[in-house]
Amino acid sequence: MTEFKKVTLQAGPGRSKCLHVAGCTKVTATDERREELLVPELANLKETIVMLADLDNEALRVTWKRVWKYPAPKAARKRFMMLGIAWKWQAGLLGGFRPELARRLAALEVRSGESLRGPYCSAADLTAAARPGPGTWLIRDWRGERHEVHVTEKGYLWRRKEYGSLSAVAKAITGVSRNGPKFFGLRDG
Repeated sequence: MTEFKKVTLQAGPGRSKCLHVAGCTKVTATDERREELLVPELANLKETIVMLADLDNEALRVTWKRVWKYPAPKAARKRFMMLGIAWKWQAGLLGGFRPELARRLAALEVRSGESLRGPYCSAADLTAAARPGPGTWLIRDWRGERHEVHVTEKGYLWRRKEYGSLSAVAKAITGVSRNGPKFFGLRDG
């Protein structure tokens, strides 16, 4: 027989939402107005995600804050919060982004001018994220001549010579030191 544990999410003064979820772990919330929040176990993940639809916006905001460690955006709608909470639970239990994708997303976030919401990546990660993946061809016309650079696992191949960085390739092409990613149009500025 499956054991059910009662999980209570208070939605505000005098209102509460009780869920009965098989195999959930109780977690005490830091917010004193809320009694307990649910943390799904893998066997009950789908069931628990479906039950998010029964929560009101305030209860979803409390759950979001516990799961993401910062408040939900002020204008966030119910569906957005449900999807965000569900994704975070799935990522925690089944694994999130591959490290390479997480670094690339962090680099895009930095490039867009938004601040990171936590220690997602180091400066080395951002540098690695800006590097195109192996197999990519970079093409640059310079002073009437077309230059094609092949990205390899170890570096960059230009005119059958291996280079460790795009800046080294850009210097070989132009004869002066240049920012390689900028020269090949991978970086603004």
